[in-house]
Amino acid sequence: IGDEGCKALAEGLKINRALTSINLSECDGIGDEGWKALAEGLKINRALTSINLSECDGIGDEGWKALAEGLKINQALTSINLS
Repeated sequence: IGDEGCKALAEGLKINRALTSINLSECDGIGDEGWKALAEGLKINRALTSINLSECDGIGDEGWKALAEGLKINQALTSINLS
């Protein structure tokens, strides 16, 4: 989905109240900017309980750092697939 798609998804997550699961497996086209945006969405989202990030080999150090920061704040997620 690329950085722009991930940014759009992140904006949707900020207002989401119904979606409980997303599958972003094999999303190697997303760069650090996209992951940073997603992390910002995860900080605000309270409905998402499951996220699949399996085989996302393109997540760089900055992307992982941003995701970790977002997950520190998110209290709804109960399942993260990183296989």
